[in-house]
Amino acid sequence: MTQERFLTVPSSGEAARPFAVLCDEAEAALPPGFPGNASQVLVALDIDGTILTPAGATERVLEGIHGLSTAGAQVVIATGRALEGVTPVLEVLDFTDGWALCNNGATLVRVTGGECEIVEEHTFVPGPVLAEIAGALPEAVFASMPHPDTLLSAPFPNDEIEGTDRRVVSMEELASTPTPKVVVREPDMDRDHFESVLTSLTVARTHEVFVGWTSWADIEPKGVTKASGLEELRVRLDVPGFGTVAVGDGTNDIAMIQWAAFGVAMGGASTEVRSRARHVTAAVENDGAAAVMHAIMRRCGVVGGR
Repeated sequence: MTQERFLTVPSSGEAARPFAVLCDEAEAALPPGFPGNASQVLVALDIDGTILTPAGATERVLEGIHGLSTAGAQVVIATGRALEGVTPVLEVLDFTDGWALCNNGATLVRVTGGECEIVEEHTFVPGPVLAEIAGALPEAVFASMPHPDTLLSAPFPNDEIEGTDRRVVSMEELASTPTPKVVVREPDMDRDHFESVLTSLTVARTHEVFVGWTSWADIEPKGVTKASGLEELRVRLDVPGFGTVAVGDGTNDIAMIQWAAFGVAMGGASTEVRSRARHVTAAVENDGAAAVMHAIMRRCGVVGGR
């Protein structure tokens, strides 16, 4: 039995498919005019449900990331996780130089020689948001991510919040501390009911609300998404829009999937996510993201991974 190392999305149950076929399908789906030069390519990769299984990252995923990076492509880790939850994943990926977009686009991180530096961050004061949600979901627990701290209203179930600097604080401290992201968790509520309650609130119109695969939601400043963060980074790196790729599986990935010239949904994604993508690859346990990366490597004439 495979030993689980990471708390992440469970297996989708998708039947296995030949990796070569997945690569062929991804290459055939690349849009007309997609560059054949890796230096004109930016590939944004979600973490959970995309490149990370409970056992870690597969060798094919690592070959894709390092093969593209070595060839000159910009490989960007684009995740809802806070930096504290991204750091151990970067270590597993041996991702020592490049960019990471954390907190669903709110936090841009430069990785140099294995060290992470926050280059830009969008924050908000969450007091009104917390008050409204606590009124509607009185049993909910909250987390806030003002780096390097993680502030909790109460311990999360199953130790779901990453990081070592976790502190349970008063709601007053949570409410007054600027943060790039607030997490809402109601473990005893059905996910669909949880989502319906949140989307009925004012916060759904004044902020970005991303509901995960359980009764978990990330709350961000209005207009801050993975797409907005990636577009800022694309301009910074001078990568052409026709060379952008985004691969993800969650509702928080929809914006970047629609933003990219080649937006890809994972096989384990919901119908809502899959319907917004140009291409649907296999689920994470079947190396769907790796197949996309290998197809791009083939298009750009890149041989080998690492």
